[in-house]
Amino acid sequence: MRLPVSGLPVKKQNDDDGAKPAAAVVPSARRSARWRGFLAAGIGGVLAAVLGTAIHAQIWYVNGVGIPAGALASVVLATSIAVFVALWARNVFLAALTGVIAYLLVGLVASSSVGGLIAAGIEVEGALPPVAVAGYIWVVGLAAGTVTAVAIAWWVLRPSARR
Repeated sequence: MRLPVSGLPVKKQNDDDGAKPAAAVVPSARRSARWRGFLAAGIGGVLAAVLGTAIHAQIWYVNGVGIPAGALASVVLATSIAVFVALWARNVFLAALTGVIAYLLVGLVASSSVGGLIAAGIEVEGALPPVAVAGYIWVVGLAAGTVTAVAIAWWVLRPSARR
């Protein structure tokens, strides 16, 4: 070790001119996290639409009254999936995206030839059959569930909740 004129050891200097940062945030890591969030929202939306459509017509009959339990379960399922995606990715927007994807897919199925199974226009003795009510609950409930999922995700992810 060389001693300078002052008598103190000389620190070895690195030749860092600032051109190459030693520890920089890698933008691709942030970008990949964003794409994973969008992918999760897409998968969640498809899952909510397919599973919700599959179970929404389940009717429970109690004393001759049809209760659209499947539609209620479908709405809860879709809302839960949207909240899960948003909280997993820590992004409130993804709850809305999940719900919008599910809603678009449900709308496509309802308006396509596969949607010929829709019983919304059928009347039985002046009243809608329970399966038609279930369809209305599923479609309107999916929109309401999406708004609810955004509100829940916002409430959980708000900055004051993280402290």
